[in-house]
Amino acid sequence: MSGEKFRLVMSAGPNPGKVFELTMDSMSIGREATNDIVIQDAELSRNHARISRRGVTFLLEDLGSTNGTFVNHQRISSPRMLNPGDEVGFGENVVLSFQGEGAAATVAAPGRGQAATRQPAPPPPAPQSAPPLPQSAAAPAKKGGFPLWLGCFLVIIFLCIVVLVGGYLFDSANLYCTTPFNTIFGLITTCP
Repeated sequence: MSGEKFRLVMSAGPNPGKVFELTMDSMSIGREATNDIVIQDAELSRNHARISRRGVTFLLEDLGSTNGTFVNHQRISSPRMLNPGDEVGFGENVVLSFQGEGAAATVAAPGRGQAATRQPAPPPPAPQSAPPLPQSAAAPAKKGGFPLWLGCFLVIIFLCIVVLVGGYLFDSANLYCTTPFNTIFGLITTCP
């Protein structure tokens, strides 16, 4: 493994052409200065992603970023194996190319009279999970809930209680005998 070199090369973002050598078993990626790979772009979260070496492969993992981590234009939600030539994206602005040299990078040695050729990368893994079903298809509607007619009945009862209590308080305080109400209620009642 000593002859194998892996790197991320920025093809779009704040520093196109910048090379990030992948020299450690696990490297954090983000906007914050404490990360192993620091990319100053507003689309990156402070702690955006992690790239980890597992033997001769690398896994890319999103760390709950706001704008997402992508491999070959597909947003990832679980760790994803990288192959040389894969495009790694962070948000909408930053794109890096995953590159490798050596045996694990699938470079074939040239034979006599042949030029070096890169073996095709294995096909991308199957989609990680099916999209969630709409709520109406995922679970049947709950039966039995609170009937609308019962709610309306309770509101009417409450309003009747409020009117009766208000009328009692109005009457007990003799408010209808005050000057403004006296003219209104003068036809109905007589004030003491």
